[in-house]
Amino acid sequence: MSDHPSCIDISHWQNFPDFEQVRAAGVVAMIHKATEGTSYVDPNRAINCINASKAGIAFCTYHWIKPGNPVEQMKFFLATIDPKPGERMVIDYEETGCTLDELKQAVQILLDDPRHLQITVYSGHLLKEQLGDDQDEFLAMNTDLWLAQYTEGEPSWPDGTYGSWTLWQYSESGSVDGIDGTAVDLNRFNGSDAELVKWISPKQPKKRKGKHRVPPSKARKPRPAQRAARRRGGKKQSRNTKKNRR
Repeated sequence: MSDHPSCIDISHWQNFPDFEQVRAAGVVAMIHKATEGTSYVDPNRAINCINASKAGIAFCTYHWIKPGNPVEQMKFFLATIDPKPGERMVIDYEETGCTLDELKQAVQILLDDPRHLQITVYSGHLLKEQLGDDQDEFLAMNTDLWLAQYTEGEPSWPDGTYGSWTLWQYSESGSVDGIDGTAVDLNRFNGSDAELVKWISPKQPKKRKGKHRVPPSKARKPRPAQRAARRRGGKKQSRNTKKNRR
């Protein structure tokens, strides 16, 4: 597990960071707000993601889900991002009034997308209170957890559903070189930096094994009798033809 803040999450509130400095500070991954509700688009997301990628920082995006219309919200998220195959999509689940049923509807829309998206749920006390010690098999099978909890020592999470947290937002008041004038959310990944980059990046589809084909050079290689006939300038003559020529 990384000791430094290897992952940050930002929105337009952090303006336009100097991502070269951010990367030099040890940050290898970023999650940027993309959308909220059914109409809001973060105005800084596109250019910030481009600049982060140029600086060598892997990234994905999140949607702040509001109570009501989970299907329409996820369709709006997908239409705005137009994700790559295997891209990680995050549902920010923290607003009072949101229900587990709405969360699962939102997850299902992402699951139904043909691009085989990866899905993470971000939440703190709301999800812990709603899940309690119970296991929600649907969430356990189809999502992983980005936990928000600002505490010293080890955090707590709804471990009846999630065996462990994947990403932990441990501070909302951090500072990072290259981001001036505002606090930054800091996150710790439950693994190495290399594993973090792999986790946050689009998942590459598995290559299908093609049918075995005989190499063309072997498939077209003539038989010995054919080679002999070609040296004589034609097809192999029959014995009857040879007798008639005597």
